[in-house]
Amino acid sequence: MSVQPQPIVRFAPSPTGKMHIGSARTALFNWLYAKHTGGKFLLRIEDTDAERSTPENTAYIFEAMAWLGLSADAEPILQTSRLAAHVEAAKMLVEKGAAFVDAEGVTRFKVPEGSTHWTDLVQGDITIDNKQIEPFALLRSNGTPTYHLGVVCDDIFQQVTHVIRGDDHINNTPKQILLYQALGATVPHFGHLPLILNESGEKLSKRHGAASVQDLRNAGYLPSALFNMLLRLGWGHGDQELFTKEEAIKLFDITAVSKGAARFDTAKLNWLNAQYLKSEPFSTVLPHLLPFVPDMQQTHPSDIKKLETMWEDLTARAQTLPEVATAANYLLTDPTDSYTEEHTKILLEGHHALHDIYDALCCVTEWTPEILHAVIAKLVENAGGSFKAVGRPLRVAVTASLGGPDMAKIMAALGQNETLRRIKVSLHHVHANGGAH
Repeated sequence: MSVQPQPIVRFAPSPTGKMHIGSARTALFNWLYAKHTGGKFLLRIEDTDAERSTPENTAYIFEAMAWLGLSADAEPILQTSRLAAHVEAAKMLVEKGAAFVDAEGVTRFKVPEGSTHWTDLVQGDITIDNKQIEPFALLRSNGTPTYHLGVVCDDIFQQVTHVIRGDDHINNTPKQILLYQALGATVPHFGHLPLILNESGEKLSKRHGAASVQDLRNAGYLPSALFNMLLRLGWGHGDQELFTKEEAIKLFDITAVSKGAARFDTAKLNWLNAQYLKSEPFSTVLPHLLPFVPDMQQTHPSDIKKLETMWEDLTARAQTLPEVATAANYLLTDPTDSYTEEHTKILLEGHHALHDIYDALCCVTEWTPEILHAVIAKLVENAGGSFKAVGRPLRVAVTASLGGPDMAKIMAALGQNETLRRIKVSLHHVHANGGAH
């Protein structure tokens, strides 16, 4: 009984800028295939385009992979480190009679007669008549290897068994299969993933907004939400919408990937992100939130504690991290600096209630939400049962907003000193605007 070799897949991006969503999905599906089959996931940087392959662009790839949690199982290799081996392979093909050198000095592959067939892991059986394949270049006239030669030589070198990539590569596959055969190597399995379209049904591109991992991170999405979104672009498992990494690895099946184009849906990503904001631990989300918080470098442990205390309320309606940061404004910045005309009007109308609130809160010895609830309830009772008469000026004074979470909970998170300070400032504001002293 023959032993099946350990599956080895690779992600081989060209470093041309931020990581495109399509590239990220290709990386994810390769990573999942390796994890699902107990195989290896390799990373190769195809950096032969000297103008575009800058250190910054290469760093974008590593950054996006790390952010999504897709780690390779070996040190990444740079294609430029293997150019001499590519040239040697071309020379060997010329010596075998499988390639020839043109008059202009270009080394080309001699396409044999017949047809080339493969069973695609996604697209099914594909057969190409070799008459459709022109003698393609292996070495340019200046002696540098072409894409086809480089990719096949490197896949042989890395012992790649399964090539999973975008379906824009389908036309390259017959040429590459012929090269494997001419080089006496085992032809890997191929799987070509469908194109990703935007909401309008056009190819997803930078012209249509956020088309890269970095763009979406900077727009305030969590890596877990994007992981889940990418997973569902062309693959699914019944009606399940949310997957942990462990579930994705267990359930992923490359043959279940759709043949047709997938559609990137921002509303779906927003929904997914909202789910993960609510379900992930505060400590997991916090590092992703801090870049969106004003003066993040000065974020004090006491501010972190306030965020944690109010976390359930801050994430209740938010879909993105900037929305959480906006909802947290009253905790981390001084809202008394931003009273509007409407706020001032409410504070003037409620200045008597504010004096009573201040006096009552000064007397509180145990500052907990439960006790603060009881204090507010007593103040409402004293105000003839009108919650609005107490609650409205209190909310405006402390948060400079007209609605939001439970005030007892907010005051508990802010602490007694800060709550009293804000009410005091609001009373000064009232006096400065013609209110009673």
